Amino acid sequence: MILRLPASLRAFALGLSLLAASLLAGCPPGLCLVEVNGRCEVSTCGHGQVFNDQRKTCVCEPNRIAVGSGCLTPFEAKQYCGKGAFWGPRGCEPIQCRPGDILEQETEMCIPKSTIDKQAGVGPGQTLACAQGTVLVIHQGQGSCVPVEQSCTRDEYFDPNTHACAKLPTCPTGFEFDPVARQCIQITQQPGKGDDRATVQIPPWAQATYGIHNGQGSQGLCGPLARKPLTFGVLPGGSIRLVISIGLSFPQGVTDQAVVQTQGVVEASGQPVTAKGAQEIQATADGLLSGLRAQQAHAKPPQHALTVKCLIVNAAPPQTVPSTGGA
Repeated sequence: MILRLPASLRAFALGLSLLAASLLAGCPPGLCLVEVNGRCEVSTCGHGQVFNDQRKTCVCEPNRIAVGSGCLTPFEAKQYCGKGAFWGPRGCEPIQCRPGDILEQETEMCIPKSTIDKQAGVGPGQTLACAQGTVLVIHQGQGSCVPVEQSCTRDEYFDPNTHACAKLPTCPTGFEFDPVARQCIQITQQPGKGDDRATVQIPPWAQATYGIHNGQGSQGLCGPLARKPLTFGVLPGGSIRLVISIGLSFPQGVTDQAVVQTQGVVEASGQPVTAKGAQEIQATADGLLSGLRAQQAHAKPPQHALTVKCLIVNAAPPQTVPSTGGA
């Protein structure tokens, strides 16, 4: 007696046999294992991805966004951008408030600018503003003027030619922009050994995400810290350079279990940063892991460490100007 299975079941059975074979022999990344009527039914695409029959490669699922090296949900994309920003048509974009309001960095809420003015003792018809080349940031009700370059989002850099923030090159899924090579490099390999997890190379991911070892920290790490100079005890007209040690570990060798531990000291004195500053460093470093955790991939190697530096500048105290002019 011969049992004839429907085409869909035959395809599924064939897919299982091919996956079993790939466990022993390995298979190329982004491979369609079973195609039925011109449509891929079984592939080696990673988490949040599907095989595109026209392009013959893995792409993000329709409800996901290509962000960094992975395919994230809208909520995960917002986490990727960090506090004070959201994921929009241009990538990470600063949260914009209506005229007359200003963003509170800690709560991400737009509050009346007049409230900040009153707390600072500014009289009627006047408001707080910052000098050219700096921007006013509010953290826990206090205003600071920080250099424009400290206001760039995670996927931006400061262009000295235009004196403005500009977007980093957009990389394909599975790639990250490397600050040393100044180009997109592949850090993620699609599943190729019979399981449903891709593999992320942690050292290049960490360099793209946190910064260059023993060198400059990334915008994603340093930017949020630099927008809160008072948290680190930096008064108007002052600056410090932070030295931040970062330890990454991946229990069971997977990114969804990622853990980061940080320690920050002031470079000039060697003293630990303030208690609130240490909390900000830890929270920011942990937030940068959100996109990697969402990939649910293998981590190689399971541990990694690096040290980066961040410059914190509190340019000058906000100035009082007529409310019809200034910021």
